[in-house]
Amino acid sequence: MNRSDMVTIHAFRAIDNVDLCTAYIREHRRVLEDFGVLQAVPSDHACMKDPDCIILLATHSELGLVGGIRIEKAKPGSKLPMEKSIAALDPTIVDAIAPYAANGCGEICGLWNANRFAGHGVPLLLSMAAVSVAHQVGLKSLTCFVAHYTLRHALKVGFQILENVGDGGAFNYPVPRIKSFAMVIPDTILLESAPNAFRERLISLRCRPIQERIETPTGQPYPVRYVLHVDADRTDLSAYGAIASEHWRQCA
Repeated sequence: MNRSDMVTIHAFRAIDNVDLCTAYIREHRRVLEDFGVLQAVPSDHACMKDPDCIILLATHSELGLVGGIRIEKAKPGSKLPMEKSIAALDPTIVDAIAPYAANGCGEICGLWNANRFAGHGVPLLLSMAAVSVAHQVGLKSLTCFVAHYTLRHALKVGFQILENVGDGGAFNYPVPRIKSFAMVIPDTILLESAPNAFRERLISLRCRPIQERIETPTGQPYPVRYVLHVDADRTDLSAYGAIASEHWRQCA
């Protein structure tokens, strides 16, 4: 392991960096095309114009962009991506989400991991980062709609299956061969639905949005730098920089 393997996970509002937002959409479409489910991505790219849409990108020091995820906020008169996807399959999804939306709810969606850096646990790290920034943007609960092969990541960060919709929370979507699950984190502040080990890590990222640590999501260690202040240009980050410097000085 060396610092040339560094991965940086960076959060920002979609409207604040159009170029990175465009890159996120392009890479996401490429991954879904490889899976043969390109229809799961909306073609209007409305998130690029939404001031409440948060993008998180994972960038490898040598390989460039290797993963991404986004958060969309529930708003009156508009539907979350999950509602748009499965309302035709089960209209009760709207009523199931309504109590959460009334108190500030968002959806974590659009997760992708580039094939050139597959098998390193980036989806889990991105999911942790996304959940940790929910409070910054006033989201007291979170939903997600995940395929069976990423279900384990969602469970680790505190998502629970919405068992009162679909087939016990499951849907054959976006194609019959893929089973996807409607899920929710009821409380993003207390995070009592997350396993204790991951709850501690989520709270650590919330309390110190800028930090570096060695991560081993798949057993192979590599350094990860988190830069999770959504509105970094309007926040005094000097204290976080000092904490990071002291941490690496002690580790040297």
